[in-house]
Amino acid sequence: MSKRKLAAFLPACLVVASCSATSAPPPEAKTSTSSPPTAARTVAPPAPETSPLAKDWKTYGGTVYFGCPQDFSSSKTVLDDIRPKVFDIKTGQFASPAVPTVPAGENITGAMCALSNTVDDMKVVYLVTTLTPGHAPEPDVTKTTAYLFDLKSNQPLKTLELLPPTPDLKLATTQEWRLAPTAAGVALVNAFTGGHGTASTPRTAVLSNTDLAMVWSDPEPAHAFQDILSFQRNTTPGKTSGAELRLPTGEPIYQDNDIKSVDAELVDGPDKLVKITRQDSGNPSAASTMFYDLNTKSVIKVGDSDRISGSGLMATLSDGKLFVDARASDNSQFGFGVWNLRTRQWDLLKNREEATNMSISNLAFFGDRMYVTYSGGSLSVIALPAANQIATNWSARPFGRISGWTLVCRGEPPAGGECKEIIMVQDQDGHYPGPWT
Repeated sequence: MSKRKLAAFLPACLVVASCSATSAPPPEAKTSTSSPPTAARTVAPPAPETSPLAKDWKTYGGTVYFGCPQDFSSSKTVLDDIRPKVFDIKTGQFASPAVPTVPAGENITGAMCALSNTVDDMKVVYLVTTLTPGHAPEPDVTKTTAYLFDLKSNQPLKTLELLPPTPDLKLATTQEWRLAPTAAGVALVNAFTGGHGTASTPRTAVLSNTDLAMVWSDPEPAHAFQDILSFQRNTTPGKTSGAELRLPTGEPIYQDNDIKSVDAELVDGPDKLVKITRQDSGNPSAASTMFYDLNTKSVIKVGDSDRISGSGLMATLSDGKLFVDARASDNSQFGFGVWNLRTRQWDLLKNREEATNMSISNLAFFGDRMYVTYSGGSLSVIALPAANQIATNWSARPFGRISGWTLVCRGEPPAGGECKEIIMVQDQDGHYPGPWT
C-alpha cells in the first residue's frame, strides 16, 4: 500500500466499524552472530494494583476514599457504619482514620463526615449529633459536635460544639444538612434556621481544617467541588439565573448573570477546569457550554470561541487534553472532539453530521486513546492524533488518574454502563503501564 493510501486509510478507522487490523510492534533488530552471549532477558513484574474499590468510592485531593457519607444519616449506630478508608498513594493501602468517641451519657442520633486538606496531610471532619436524656423537670439536651482527625493519631486534633453564628439562629433539622470536602475546610450546607422551618442565612459555612472555626460563610447554599464552590448569584435583582465561583478560601473569582448551572470540576494532574452551562438572556433557547480554568482564572477559548453549542455535554480531561461529546445533547450543533490545552488546537474534531453518521453508541477518552463502541456492538480503540485503530476489543479501560495511580474499569458492558469492578494500577515512569486494552 502506498504511503498516500495508508495515510488516507488510518483516520477512516474511526468512522468504519469493520476496521479489523491491529497495529503490530516493530520487529526486533537482529544481533550479530559474533556478539557475546547475553543473559536471558527478564520480564518486568506487573505494576501493583488494588483490590476492587467499594461501590461508594469517590476521589478527592489526589486520592480515593470511601465510607464517608456527606449527607446526614440518622441512626443510633451510625458510627459503626461510617468507617472512612483513605487510599495512601505511597503504600498502596487504605488507611482508616479514627472514629469519634462521644462522652458518657450522650446517645448518638446521627452523623456524617467529609475529607479536607491535601493528599500529603489528609484530614477528616465528623459531625455527630447526640441526645442526653433529661430527668424531669429537666428536658433532653441535644448537641452537635464537630471532630477533626488526621490519619496519624487515634485522638482528635480538635473537638468543637457546633453553635449558630448569631443568637437569632438555631440549628436546622438535620435532613437537609450536607458536608462537602474542600482544600481549606469542610463546607456545611443548610445547617441553620431562623425558626420558621426552613434554612436561613448563612446557608453555607466553611469550617477550618485546622481548628473547626467558621472561617467564612455565604447566604446561599453551595454547590461544592474540591477546588471551587458555586453560588446562585445575579447582579440584577429578581433574576434567578447567574452564578458566582468562590475558592475554598472564600475569594470570589468569577461571576456571570447568564450561567444556568455549574456542572462539574475536571481535574487531571495540574489541570483544573470547571464545566459551566450558560443560557443567553437574549435567546432563552440558546444554551452553550464553557470551561473555566482555575489556574489562569479565566474562561478558556476552544477553537475560535469560548463556548461550545448546547447543554448536557459530556466532558473529561486527560493528559492536558479536553474531550467533549455533544451527541446526547438535543440543542447542540457540535459533534465530538479532543481539544489540546497545550497546543490550543483540535487533535480530533467531528461535526454534528459526521458524529451522527458514525453510528456510535458510546465514546470514552483517556491517554490519547479513544474507546469506541459502535451501535452494532463492535469495539475499537483509536490512537490519537493519528486516528489509527490499534485494537478491536478491550477488557480493561483506564479512565482517570490520581497521584501516581490510574483508575481502571474492568468488565464494562458492551453498550456502556456500570463497570463490573474498578481498580487502581500504579503508574510507572509517570504513566499508566497498561494493559491498554
